[in-house]
Amino acid sequence: MDNILTVSQVYANTIRAFLLIISVFLFNTTAFSQDKADKMFDKALNLMQKDKVEKAEKQLLELLDIYPNYLNAYQALAEIYYVRQDTTMARTSYEKFLVNDSNNDLSARIRLTKLYFATHNWDKVKQQTDLISAKLNDNKLKSKIKQRKKITEDLEFILKNMDFQKDCLEHPKPFVPQNMGIAVNSSAGEYLPTMTADERTMLITCLIADSSGDFMRGQEDFYITEFENGEWQPKTRIPYPLNTEENEGAGCISPDGRFIYFTKCNSPDGFGSCDIYVSERIGKRWTYPKNLGSNVNSQYWDTQPSIASDGKTLYFVSNRPGGFGKSDIYVTRKRRDGTWTKARNLGEPINTAGDEVSPFIHPSNTTLYFASDSHLTMGGLDILYSRLQRGKFSKPENLGCPINTNADEFGLIVTPSGTHAIYSSDMAGGFGSKDLYIFELYPEAQPIPVTYIKGRVLSKATNQPLEAELQIKDLSSDSANIIAATVSDASDGSYLLCLPLGADYALSVTAKDYMLYSSTVTLHDSNDISSHNSDIYLVPAVTGAAIVLRNVFFDVDSYRLLPASFAELATLVEILNDNPSFHIEIAGHTDNTGSKQHNQTLSENRAKAVCDYLISKGISPTRLTAHGYGQEQPVASNDTDEGKAQNRRTEFRITKK
Repeated sequence: MDNILTVSQVYANTIRAFLLIISVFLFNTTAFSQDKADKMFDKALNLMQKDKVEKAEKQLLELLDIYPNYLNAYQALAEIYYVRQDTTMARTSYEKFLVNDSNNDLSARIRLTKLYFATHNWDKVKQQTDLISAKLNDNKLKSKIKQRKKITEDLEFILKNMDFQKDCLEHPKPFVPQNMGIAVNSSAGEYLPTMTADERTMLITCLIADSSGDFMRGQEDFYITEFENGEWQPKTRIPYPLNTEENEGAGCISPDGRFIYFTKCNSPDGFGSCDIYVSERIGKRWTYPKNLGSNVNSQYWDTQPSIASDGKTLYFVSNRPGGFGKSDIYVTRKRRDGTWTKARNLGEPINTAGDEVSPFIHPSNTTLYFASDSHLTMGGLDILYSRLQRGKFSKPENLGCPINTNADEFGLIVTPSGTHAIYSSDMAGGFGSKDLYIFELYPEAQPIPVTYIKGRVLSKATNQPLEAELQIKDLSSDSANIIAATVSDASDGSYLLCLPLGADYALSVTAKDYMLYSSTVTLHDSNDISSHNSDIYLVPAVTGAAIVLRNVFFDVDSYRLLPASFAELATLVEILNDNPSFHIEIAGHTDNTGSKQHNQTLSENRAKAVCDYLISKGISPTRLTAHGYGQEQPVASNDTDEGKAQNRRTEFRITKK
């Protein structure tokens, strides 16, 4: 049974590593050794080749009891312990193997240097790097050294990373982790948390030991906990069909709480050992999981998804061939028809030749947090973050120490408010093998905070709940920049949408057989992360139905469309494309400032400007009528600025369906 956590490079693929070790040893060892020591060593290699690692280890130890100077046995043990991440035993074995330096095995010496480096033994690191440099520059050895370029790069990285670690230790970050308590944690392992935008629901992967107490052979399942009355309630296991007898884990709950994207292993409809699936919540029930398909999943290891608040951008981890390293972060986007685009490697500067795992895109869509062992780190996997700026990720920054240590840190999320982070750790004093901890995140590493609006979508005609698509678009950007999106629950009409602070947004709501609903959300000067409640009533799309396009803007006393209008007009284009039988009227209205004739002409030109835009996007002019009504149809008093603002409006009306 594949285990989502242990399959990951967090614990290394031991089988692959052992086979690599064996290939090196068999090449350098006489195939038909005659003396007893060589025969014992050959037996150990054969056991390793058959994945009987513990028996091979025992054989090597017996060999060394008899022949304590058999250096290749120390190297074999060192490689076993190195892959197993037994730092002390690996270091001791390498030291004994390299006591005689005549073999010039620089790869082994690099690994020993990395072990000194992992424990911040700078004197030993300097001693080893000096020795390696001397050999690399020895004219007599240059032609004999294999993988010279790789060893040189490793050496340069170690020295650069050593300087980083020294600086990091001299300038620690504030870090006071608090165990999240017995309601969340248990004697099982809790890790890879994820949270809804209202910070009320948390999804957790739990690893429960098997009957013998072995966690690595245990069962991974999903649990959910709710925040009520100021504290997290006891977590509960999500029932079938989300959890099964196989492993499900490494999941993320969408910011609106409507979808769970997760990893499922050994499924009959899978493409590889572990694939990414999605389940939708309808009311209180989760639907049967659906495989995301071959554009996302592969025959290799695909896991650890993180869905953006736009509901369409999914980040995940894969070790498929053709990447930058052992495991990389990929991205895919959901099309309007529900299918996914071909997964794309994020590339530099995120991915490296090592492992990048556990991506988490904050609901603001501005910051990606992930773990890596090959950027500048404190050792092992460290948590880093990168800013998404104009569609490109910045050079990752290490979260610093003591948040990161020389052990593995991964699976961190940041609360939507941006002030706190949650991650898993096996630090002393917990309830089990791994517990969830929360800590205040220092300001430099915080993302843009997120607030949210929530409510229900209802029919204005029947007051019944509707399944509708809701989108938030940035008014300062182009029409394609969807900040957040969701689908309201068909059973009760409920919805939740993320809103990053610091901008103004266009809210659009669409449903089959209903008119577009639009409104403006102004947050460009706001620091208030408190939520907003808003029930939305949709008007049936019948002939004669009309609505105000609240996010269509013009220059003062002008009919030039402002760029902030394009987000809403793009939604109108989609509606007209989805409903080819619709014929509509675009109506322009003004307040009473100026003469009637001036306002009449202005309203006509504004209506025509909107029609011209729609025609430029492919809508047939035969389906459009532009009409200006000037100041003759006010909807509010012109005696106040607020009233005049309401009267200056653009409407669309269905004239034929």
